[in-house]
Parts: sequence; C-alpha cells; structure tokens
Amino acid sequence: MVLNQRALSIFDILGPIMIGPSSNHTAGAVRIGKIARMILGEEPTNINLYFYGSLAETYRGHMTDAAVVAGLLGMEVDDQRIKESLKIANNRQIDIKIFTQTMSDKNPNTIEMELKSTSYLVKIIAISIGGGEIVISSINEFKVNFSGNKDMIIVALKENYSKILSKIKDILGENVISTKHIKGDSRYLICFYLEDVIDNSILEWILNIRGINFARIIKSLYTYKLKNSDPLFKTIKGMLLMAKSNKKSLPQVIIDYESKRSGLKEKEIRDGIKQIWNAMKEEINQGLTKDNQLIGGLMSGKDAKMLYKALKGKKLIFGRPLSLAVARAIACGEVNASMGKVVAAPTAGAVGVIPAVILTAAEDLSSEEQDIIDALLVAAGIGVVIAYTVPISGAMGGCQSEVGVASAMAAAAIVQLAGGNSEQVSHAMALALKNLFGLVCDTVAGPVEVPCIKRNVIGVANAFAVADMALAGIRSIIPPDEVIVALRNIQTLMPMELRDTMLGGLGITETAKRLKKEWLEKIKVKK
Repeated sequence: MVLNQRALSIFDILGPIMIGPSSNHTAGAVRIGKIARMILGEEPTNINLYFYGSLAETYRGHMTDAAVVAGLLGMEVDDQRIKESLKIANNRQIDIKIFTQTMSDKNPNTIEMELKSTSYLVKIIAISIGGGEIVISSINEFKVNFSGNKDMIIVALKENYSKILSKIKDILGENVISTKHIKGDSRYLICFYLEDVIDNSILEWILNIRGINFARIIKSLYTYKLKNSDPLFKTIKGMLLMAKSNKKSLPQVIIDYESKRSGLKEKEIRDGIKQIWNAMKEEINQGLTKDNQLIGGLMSGKDAKMLYKALKGKKLIFGRPLSLAVARAIACGEVNASMGKVVAAPTAGAVGVIPAVILTAAEDLSSEEQDIIDALLVAAGIGVVIAYTVPISGAMGGCQSEVGVASAMAAAAIVQLAGGNSEQVSHAMALALKNLFGLVCDTVAGPVEVPCIKRNVIGVANAFAVADMALAGIRSIIPPDEVIVALRNIQTLMPMELRDTMLGGLGITETAKRLKKEWLEKIKVKK
C-alpha cells in the first residue's frame, strides 16, 4: 500500500478538470499512460496492460484501458478523444492486449505495462492513488517512486559511475534541484529533479556521453509543480492554529499552504480556483440542459432533469434548496458517467456533491464570487488535510473515501460561506465525515452509474444538515483530526468485496448480475 503522507496541491483535491467517469481509473490512468510514453520515448507499437483486484473487474466501465492508451498516444486528461483512443490506436496498427487477475494481493489500483516501440522495450508498474494522482513505482528492474509533479531527467548507466555523473551535472548546471540514485541488477538509474524542463538538444548531449544507454526527459504533468514537499500544516488543528496565531482567515492560510507547496502567487491560486468554479457550473448546466448518454446505459441519464422539472412544478415535499441541490448533484454525475468534462471534487465518483451544495447555498445566501472562491479554498484545504492521512479512493476504502470526504469538504465550505468561524468549519467537517463512515463502494456492472450517481445525494443532504448543526454551535465530541484517523482505520477494516470489486452489496444482486451480463455483451458488440 502506498503511504499516503504527501503534500497534495489544493488543485489535486479540486481537480483535475477531466473527462469522466473515474478520476482514479480514468484521469489517473491517462496520466500513467502519458508518463509511460515519456519513459518509452516514442509512440508504442505494442501495449500489454495488466489490471489487478477491483480494477480487473471495473476497468471496462471506468474506461481504464482506453485511458491508459490515450495517455500513451499523448492525450491530456480533458481530451474529448479519450473515448476513441482504442479505435485511434487500432487505426495506427498498435497491438493492444489486456490481462486481468481479480484475486490478487497487489494494490487494487495497480496498472502494469509492457511497452514496445520500434527501438525500445520497457516494463512499467504504476499505481493510481485517487483523485487523479499517480505513483510510478517501477521501471524495468529499477524500483522508483515519482508522481509526475516535477520536471526531471532519468539516466541509466553501467560503468564509470562518478565520471559520468560529473559530466551530466556539468551539462545540467544549476538547473538540478536534487538527485536520486537507484541500483538495479547491473545498472544504476539516476533521477535528476530539475528547476525547469530541459530541451531535446541537452538530452542529446547527455546521450552522447559514453556509458549511457538510456536517458529520458520526464516533464511535469501539472502546471502547479511540487516546489516544497514539507506541507505548511498536516492536521486540522495545525491549520486552525496557524490561522489564529497569524491572525489570518482560513482561506488566506490555505493560500499560504499552496504558495509554499507549489510556488504559486495568490492571484494565480485564486484564478485557478475561479477556473475550477466555472467548470463546475458548466457541468451542472450540461447535466440539466443537454442530452447525456451514459456509457453503460444502466440509467436513462435524465434523472436530474426529471427532478428539476418536478421541483419547478412544485410537486416535491422539501422544495428548494435541498431538492435543487440534489438535482444538480445528479446532473454532475450524469455528465461524468457520459464521459463529459467534469471537475474531480475530490474524485469523479463524488463529482456532484461540492458543486451542487456550494452553488445552491451561494444562491440562497446571495454570496459574491469572492465569497464562493473563499469557500472553495476552505473545502480544498480540508481535503488536503484528509488526503494527507487517508487515500481518497473507493477501491482503497469504499465510498466513505469519496462521497464521505466530499460531503465533509462541502459542509465546511457552507459554514465558511455562511460566515461561520474556523472552529465551526472544522466541526462541520468532522460531523459530516463520521456520519458517512462505513459507506461502501458496491458498483453495479462496472460503469460509474449505479449506485454512484444517486449516492452523491446522501453527501449533499448530509452536508446541509451538519452545516446547520455546526453553525448552531454543535460540536463533534471526537476531535476532527481523530475523526480522520478513524476513517483510515475503517478503510483498512473494510473487506475487499465492498471496495469497488462488484463482489458484494448491490454488485451481487440478481439484477446487478443481469446488468453486468448485458453490459459485457454490449461491449463485445461495440468491438
């Protein structure tokens, strides 16, 4: 299991802007494929993909094979052509084979690749760790550990180790931030982490050094590179203490966190959050006004419109704001499940909770855009603290890790939006998170449709309820940071059958079995 303690960006938590349906198994898979292409150095002619555990069962519904291939073809996570990548590869006469193993003790988000090009052969092992984040763990015989969040060059060499290293450092100069030396069977792999990416002419100089048989440029996948891996705070208590001791608001402290982590200026951070917000509003609009053809066809893709129409016709018990927020959350889920463009928040499986809650609350509170940006900053700050301790992935810890975390972030955002203090924000998070402890991930048939889309609804209702509780002064008896630790405990105790494997819960009902059979037949016909 990948250790979770890492300094994520707030744009890892609210983002990426991506093509659905899964931030973990679609966006993460695209990024794995893109890094693999850089390592291979050119477009592959042969691709062997290996999926394990839950991913072996769900990769078709999550379009993981298409996503990896899309990355290998050079596509980004928001490229509309991802759904066509297998066809594009076939037209280019790229041979693709898929191998699966459901019963495995490997991390269930593991993707192994054997890639061949006209001039090179490489085996790469990678793990998608939730929310679109990845780790490359192996390149041929070398055990590595990098996430694509820094510019780097990797060099393999056999002999004259110190002399070659000295020559490379002379070429790269002050651009080198740090180096890592990894011993293989008979070679060394040197990872040079760089301030700025180098061009191909410098790479050619390095390749011409005698004794080097492999060198590749690995460009950062992100505009917000990792500049400092020591986070400004790691706990909710630390975040609140920093705000209090420096007499700063929570949004400002979270901006300080991101500035230290990524080197971004406040305007860049706020502009980035504004871009996220605009994308969220667009996905809601898409879900409520456009035709959304879900990948699996397990649902009509019209549920959001049905609820919205009933709301306008005053046929519902609760009316606004809850029913409106629910309709909006379902709308986001339907866009995601149709491979539309969405914002992972913090994952694509929980895509509807935060946009629906914040937009609806902001309308009722007549909030200015600046207030909404601050609320999203708080949601993201809560998210990075949770993700420091726990994996944000249904395959690793059930839907409590996705919809549960999204609900906690949304509750904190509402309290911020309503003018609550930092203590109330933190207790809203804790109340929301623990209310959804034990929420399982029991996907039906494979696509991110049943029960995923409608399960966002409980995250919405929970966020509104606990936000009111926190604003009234109700506190979580268990401190917020201990609630996060408790979530990690429950994740580890949750059986594999209830973590996105289709081996338990709704996934093994008679109807689910029938839908899975129909879905697999549908895929065969398409192929």
